[in-house]
Amino acid sequence: MFSSPSTELVSSHAGIPPSISSLFGTNQVPSPVDQQYVHYILLRFKSELGRVTEEPCRAHTEVEGLEGRLGQINGVISELEALLHPIRRMPTDVMAEVFEHCVHSPEPQRYPVLDAKRAPLSLSQVCQSWRKLALALPRLWKVVRVKFPASSPNWYRLMQSQTTAMRLWISRSQSVPVSLFLTLYDHVIPSRSLALLDLEIMRAGPRIRELSLEFPSPSLYRLLSFMQGPLEFLEYLHLQSTDTFPTDDSIPPLVLPSVPSLKNLSISSYDIDMRGHQVPWAQLTELNLQFRYHPVFSPCNSDYLPILIQCLNLRTCSLEFGNIIEDTISDGVTPVTLPHLSVLNVFVYVKSPYLELFFGALRLPKLRSVTIKYLGFFPLSACFDETDCLGMLNRAAETVESVHFHNLELPEAELSSCLSQLSHLKTLQFYPGRPDRIHDLAAMLTVRIPSSATGHDDRILHQHIICPSLESLHLCCYNHVPVDAIVALVDSRRQFKHQLKALSLKLSTSIYVCDRADEIIRTLESRLSSYVDEGLQLTIGT
Repeated sequence: MFSSPSTELVSSHAGIPPSISSLFGTNQVPSPVDQQYVHYILLRFKSELGRVTEEPCRAHTEVEGLEGRLGQINGVISELEALLHPIRRMPTDVMAEVFEHCVHSPEPQRYPVLDAKRAPLSLSQVCQSWRKLALALPRLWKVVRVKFPASSPNWYRLMQSQTTAMRLWISRSQSVPVSLFLTLYDHVIPSRSLALLDLEIMRAGPRIRELSLEFPSPSLYRLLSFMQGPLEFLEYLHLQSTDTFPTDDSIPPLVLPSVPSLKNLSISSYDIDMRGHQVPWAQLTELNLQFRYHPVFSPCNSDYLPILIQCLNLRTCSLEFGNIIEDTISDGVTPVTLPHLSVLNVFVYVKSPYLELFFGALRLPKLRSVTIKYLGFFPLSACFDETDCLGMLNRAAETVESVHFHNLELPEAELSSCLSQLSHLKTLQFYPGRPDRIHDLAAMLTVRIPSSATGHDDRILHQHIICPSLESLHLCCYNHVPVDAIVALVDSRRQFKHQLKALSLKLSTSIYVCDRADEIIRTLESRLSSYVDEGLQLTIGT
């Protein structure tokens, strides 16, 4: 059967005799006369088809021409608008500041790296004038960060490419001291390839202001040749092992005989043995000794006191404690005075008798902020009952303004005695080792005006109130939230002359608290809403 044409097709072609059109859609044979007429009509329609077919071609050609013209017009408009864009009239010094902001942003995702899609390389590819300006600004090239891939089919070729790019980058910084931050995780580079990087670091040594090397131990220890050359500008040195698991390697003793500008030293490894290090300790203003902790392997450290006693200009110190290397402990306790230290951070992984010796030796006449955290893997109650740090705080009571206790088991009497001496304490963060300690602390800090303080005499109040200068309090509750005690604490502190300005309460994820977390939050927010309206910064969450 032949397909039947649409009625619209038949009706739209007048001039076809009914004797022929009536045969459309049938199998009937036209008469001889109609067959001759069909040939005639067919020629006519084919001729018309040719003419109609030419029309879309001409229309398409015309559309292409119009589209081309449209593109030309838009291009000219863009060029003309670009001529009037304010950036063309921006002074060079302003553009230079913009470029520097792009490069030296505080946001980690915008740090300068060896990547054509990131500043400053991306800035140099916009146009000829931008490239000329970028290359004329040495400060754009004073920091370079390289994160090496975890693996490579050809380490030698990769290292050749990376070191060549580093050399070119550093050359653009001209005479400006440079900062190198080099990182590799979980892979050891072959020695032959690593030698290229070691040589490049040593070449840049006289220009380096900051140097950070984060590599697996076997690689890290082959990148220390820079210590053999001049390091006139070196201010910051950070060495970190990035091994997934502990190794038998340890950071070899640093020998830095001539680093006149060194102020900040940071070492991170599975074990920290500071014996044999030849460092100008008296120059340092910041010292960080940290573990790459692994719960299966207990970290070890040597006695820190022989080092600290030499750090007379130290301002900030962060130390981590594991198992003490016994033969490093000094005989007897020699007081260690750090006359300028204002910030001390102590992180404890393993409880040891050495901590009593350490805290007992410290004399910190200008201490302002102290953080002490227990980070051990074992249950706290069995491992850390630390009150020795409180004696250190008592000796620095006249200057301490900020205290952070995390997972410490501190008896109430000793804690109360210590806090009662911190008359200048403004910030207290307390994450207790025992669940019931928040209630004790809240009661301890609640202001109770004695009968002898007639008329709210400030001198008498300061003598009787624990932490009279407290402004910011951060607490963590475990399986019980003492709502009434916390509200009473805030009530009393907001009535006091030195008002509490911020309260942060973290609710533990224990089942008891989680079941009631929303209810507790709503209750506290409701009961403290009037103080929030008056300016109290209240933060409650899980």
